[in-house]
Amino acid sequence: MKDLSISALIANLYAIPIVLISIISLVYPFVLIWNWQTFTQGFLSIYLALPYFITVFVVGAFLHEVLHAIGFLIFGKLKIKQVQIGIKWKYLTPFAHCRILLKASVYRIALLLPAILLGIVPSIIALIFGKSWLLIYGILFTVLAGGDFLVLWIIRKVRSDALVKDHPERCGCYVV
Repeated sequence: MKDLSISALIANLYAIPIVLISIISLVYPFVLIWNWQTFTQGFLSIYLALPYFITVFVVGAFLHEVLHAIGFLIFGKLKIKQVQIGIKWKYLTPFAHCRILLKASVYRIALLLPAILLGIVPSIIALIFGKSWLLIYGILFTVLAGGDFLVLWIIRKVRSDALVKDHPERCGCYVV
């Protein structure tokens, strides 16, 4: 087995360019379409509703992991007992872990699902309707998927039909 995983700390450090790319590629078009003042109003609305935003963030972080699990279950045709969702209390981090071998294509879909549904789709809706608070939400959850994007990059040369095993402790997988 080949280990294609990295620590969460390293994943977060390497995700910094993803943060910058996400912010620039989403804020710039929004400001061009709607203007800077409309964008900054989103920060004000979040500040005024901070307890709700924090709640949405916490629920969203857990939903992010649930979406990974749903990706494993649906696209991998797995049973619920083959997927684990929990919290790593040492880091206060939710996680989803697949306990069995998967095709790399299924693993990739499960990695992308939260970024698409919680980050990219809300950002596109925000761009269409000029909702800067939703754009900020979309950017936040796109950024939170930075580690997932990094893992996708790490496994980019793995064949789609290759079998992978989700690493139980680190970001990434083993290739069988």
